Amino acid sequence: MIIDKDSRPKDTVYYISGCILATLRSKSAEVDSLFELIRNKYNDSLEYSIFLLALDFLFLINKIEISEKGVLKCISNG
Repeated sequence: MIIDKDSRPKDTVYYISGCILATLRSKSAEVDSLFELIRNKYNDSLEYSIFLLALDFLFLINKIEISEKGVLKCISNG
């Protein structure tokens, strides 16, 4: 579920997706290091499963891509 009415906003896939996009706009990152960056900057109680759902969501709406080496980057909208 993208938004759950019973959870804290910072624990939602939608919020974490925004955090991921904000981070990837400034630099590319590998999945594990991106998880640590997001966790340290935005939500220290972030669950890995929610993080992965947020990555899936962003990939499905064509906002991020992953290289063959496993590096994530934001897709330019221009």
